[in-house]
Amino acid sequence: MTRPSIGGDTLHTQWYLPLGVLIDGSCGNVDFIFEEASKGGLFDASHIWLIIENAGSYGNVSGMSIESRLQRANLSVDADIVVAQYNDNEYILTDIFNFGKIQGNKLERKYLGVWRNGLHFPPFQFKYYDRWDFHNLTLRAVTVILGEDKIFSEEIITSSHYTNGVSKFTKEPANLLKILRSVHNFRFNYTVAGRWIGPTGRSSTPSVCSMLYWQEQDISYTSIRMVSNWSQGIDFIQTPASYLGTKFFYLIPNKGIGSYENRFLSPLSPGAWWCTLAAAIACSTVLAASVSLERKPFSGLYAMLSIISIMSQQVFDEGVTVANSNISSQSRQVTLAVAGLTSVLLYNYYTSSVVSWLLNAAAPTLSTIDELIDSDFELIFEDIGYTRGWLEDVGFYYYSGYKNTKEDELREKKVQNVKRITPMFQSVREGVELIRTGGYAYHTEPYNAYQYISRTFHDTENCRLGSLPMMPMVPTYVVVQKHSPYKEFFDWSLLRLKERGFTSVIKSRLAGVESRCSGSSPRALALGQAAPAFTVLLHGLLAAVLVLLLEILSHR
Repeated sequence: MTRPSIGGDTLHTQWYLPLGVLIDGSCGNVDFIFEEASKGGLFDASHIWLIIENAGSYGNVSGMSIESRLQRANLSVDADIVVAQYNDNEYILTDIFNFGKIQGNKLERKYLGVWRNGLHFPPFQFKYYDRWDFHNLTLRAVTVILGEDKIFSEEIITSSHYTNGVSKFTKEPANLLKILRSVHNFRFNYTVAGRWIGPTGRSSTPSVCSMLYWQEQDISYTSIRMVSNWSQGIDFIQTPASYLGTKFFYLIPNKGIGSYENRFLSPLSPGAWWCTLAAAIACSTVLAASVSLERKPFSGLYAMLSIISIMSQQVFDEGVTVANSNISSQSRQVTLAVAGLTSVLLYNYYTSSVVSWLLNAAAPTLSTIDELIDSDFELIFEDIGYTRGWLEDVGFYYYSGYKNTKEDELREKKVQNVKRITPMFQSVREGVELIRTGGYAYHTEPYNAYQYISRTFHDTENCRLGSLPMMPMVPTYVVVQKHSPYKEFFDWSLLRLKERGFTSVIKSRLAGVESRCSGSSPRALALGQAAPAFTVLLHGLLAAVLVLLLEILSHR
């Protein structure tokens, strides 16, 4: 029998469809096949092995039983291996697996039954029901803790209260895995990392993903959001373990941010403005004709300025005064009265709409990254792994999860090339206190920020509190090695916890209290909302001064 090429055969090394493998245990190449399959990780859930062995006959090379040979192989909890030992016209079926050869565990055996001709063998049940107890298996788990140096203890990452340096999407999966650990009798050997995501090079800063990529850890004791370009070296457990979202928190300023809000043309539709202009031209024409009949100089200029002055009036009394002045022409009186009444009606409708908008308009909050760039806020950040990745791994890591030129611009203009007054990284407590000064925008998770905002902010400050989402609220997942033997087990077990309500209970314990404005504190109108009106007034004053100077020069 020739030596097969297990590793180079794409049929054997596929991972997505189940593949059955039938082996004659008396074959002389069994040792080589087992060795190659062990190196290639083919003793897994995707490869179903049926090994036939004759009782008392252990091959013609090593003289070892199949179980003894498998004891040396790299088996794990997901192995699908059945040894059928032939004896007295029947086959004794035994399930062979290992909770983790790499972790130092011994081979496990489970009697499945006897098969003989004409006997209907009962169907097998889900294999993890037979492997419920992991026999105190030790799994290597990596978690993330930042900030102050701490002596690690499990209480830090599983406590229900806020802990500085530990994110919410670390605590929620840690509590879920704590339940599984006690139910299925396994334990964790912890490693602490400073970052979730980072380059996978050997010389790069260690992160959760890089440790799993190099198979230095078995599972993450924290969760990571699912992004396609990170799934090449790790696998995600399908059931979401938590949710992640970050924001910039700040106090809404009164002077407006970025471009002014010009709502002073919106009360009237374009059709109404065109009709108003047409009426003004008609009145100017009639008035100019009336003045021309009286043989007065500058009749056209007089008519135009008269209509403009009437249309620009703030009160009706002035219009009445003009209309009742000593004007001999009846047509001039009628024209000025029509223009005055029309301007008053337009003014009433217009001002009512503008004032209503000013009183009901939303606060001038930041709504885009461009407005944050144009603002006067100094940006400060919580010292945490994803922010260090955002600052250091330019072009690799983005808050939005994909390449975003606006984030590159924000990093360059507001972080890298800016003169700073305070250090960039601040704890949550210090960051919230800096928010209260009004000159800073602090980047952190809402759960972390509200731990202090809910206890220290007054109602007036709550009503002025604004936030700009940076990292959208997305589900995060526990991650394992690529093609991990424990993936299916954790997929199944975490889904069971979700169905039984454990996930909802843990999320409610770590939900936090969001600070809300009571609505009893009035909000002052911002300059950005009223600036267009003052701008028009300024232009009108400049035009009046210019006309005055022209009149003075013309009379000299």
